[in-house]
This record gives sequence, structure tokens and C-alpha cells, in this order.
Amino acid sequence: MTAKLDEALEPINAMIGALAPKLRGALVEELVDQVSRERPDATSRKAQVFDNIVAQALREAPLPSRVRASPKLARCVGTLPESTLTLAFDVVTVAEAILTAPELTDDLLMRVCAPERQEHMKIIARRSSLSSPLAEVIAEHGEPGTVLMLMRNAGARFSREGLDRIAAVHGGDPTIRSALVQRADCPADLSARIGAVVPKEMLTGEALTDKLIELCAEREIFGAMDLLMRCIGRDADAGRKIIERDDEKALGAICHVAGIDAHTYEALVEAWRVSMGRPTADVHKAPVRFRLMRPAEIDRVIARLPLARMRVSPDLAPA
Repeated sequence: MTAKLDEALEPINAMIGALAPKLRGALVEELVDQVSRERPDATSRKAQVFDNIVAQALREAPLPSRVRASPKLARCVGTLPESTLTLAFDVVTVAEAILTAPELTDDLLMRVCAPERQEHMKIIARRSSLSSPLAEVIAEHGEPGTVLMLMRNAGARFSREGLDRIAAVHGGDPTIRSALVQRADCPADLSARIGAVVPKEMLTGEALTDKLIELCAEREIFGAMDLLMRCIGRDADAGRKIIERDDEKALGAICHVAGIDAHTYEALVEAWRVSMGRPTADVHKAPVRFRLMRPAEIDRVIARLPLARMRVSPDLAPA
């Protein structure tokens, strides 16, 4: 059926392919708008024809047209599965609206997961809920930064075998090890085996973001940095030195690893500049710089930060 449809629509797709890029983009947007309005049944021939034509046209449509089509297609996942998947594989600025759509199935999401699509997998890893098969595919293909984001998502589910695999592959990373043992679903024997020590009052997710925003409002930038360094398993003194040498890029790398969003990073930069008596005119550009940070940049910064030092409680110290 699909092969016959592809063959029947080949002349139409060829004509669309011959259009100038702007015209092709305009056609794609019009088709997506029409599908959004009509919502044809996914099994109908009309939906299949639309899906075939839109998927083909999207591959050559200009970037602005693909960006505008993405949130509309995110509402038509069931009707236009191939078109949706085409944009899910696209660059992150296009794919994000698709990858966060609640209707996207595990099967489609797992097809996106691959070692060369780390930023795509980070978006998927932040979804409010993840089944264990999907979470474990991300863990299998993910680099440390991706796996850490996954570990910090309380809505991600894992099998015991999946957690064991993460411990075996990424257990050497103290930040991932710490995030793993903090999970409510981490078995006690696994926590004991990997030997991670969970710092007191460790915050994650929304609780961490809320606390950082509170500290920013009070201009407590050193307290905020101490909290961030504790969360990523790095030495607090190194964080204070970052503030002293005015290294906002290093702060951005730390926020990425801690799972902090661009809005909170902007609040941290503003609090930092105000507390240090520095101008804040271009603070609004901070989220853009934050989003443009490359994984290699982040890894270089984190690699230079010393691990948190173990401090023995007075009650446990030898007499």
C-alpha cells in the first residue's frame, strides 16, 4: 500500500521538489495548516497522501519554514507520523517542539536516539515521564552529560538491569554516581556497591531551581555557586575561584551539568554582576550564549574542576 502510494505521488513530489525554496516552504506551511485544521483520520487515504507529500517537501524546505511547521506538526503526530519523524531528526531548533510533544510514541522517540544526536536525546531525557525501554536506550547511546540529565529526571523509569548497566558504564563519573544513588528507585545494594556518598541537603530538579532563584533574589551568588558545585560533585573552593576570576562561561558549563535551564542561568549571571558592581545591560543575551555552548566546551570546563573533598564528621573523627 505504502509503495503504491509513493509511486502514485512521485510526479507530485517531483514538482514540489522543483519549486524554489521559498515557494516550497510556503507550500509546506499551507499543507500543515490545513491538516491542523481538518485533523483527518490517520488511517484515511487523505491523511496518508498529506503525510507523504509533507514529509517529502519538508526535507528541502527552508529552515524558517521548518521551524514554523514544527509546533503545528507536534499537534498532528498521530495523523502525520512520517512528517513528524522527519522533523524529529532535524536540527534541534526544529526538532525540539516535536520531541516534547506528549503524543509522540516511544517507538518514534527511540528511532531518534543515536550517539550523534546527543542534544536531541537531552530534550527527550527532560520529558515528564519516560518508560524504562526508552530511558535505557538514551542511557545506552548517551554521553555523560546526557546520562546525567536522565538520572536527574524523577519521571524516568529503569529496570534493575538498566541501573546496573548505567553503574557499570558511567560509575566512574562521580556526578552520575551521585545522581544515581539519589534516585528513589536505586536499590540499596547497588548504592552500597558503587560506594557513592550523597551530600546532605542535596537538591535536584525544581527544588534546586527554586533554591537558586531564591539565592539570586538575595544576591547570594557565593551560596548559589556552593550549591551548584555540591550538586555536580565538585569542590566548592573551585567554584568560588570561578566567581573571583569572572568566568561566566564556566558558570554556564556547571549549570548545563547540573540540569539548570537558561532562564535560571540568566538570573545567576544578573545576581553575579549586581553583587560585583558590574554592568547588566547585556544580561538578556546570557540565555543565548548558554544555549550555544557546545558539549566539548562544557566537558573541558568540568574536567578542570577538582572533585569535592571528603570532610569527615567530627562525630566520626578518631579520638
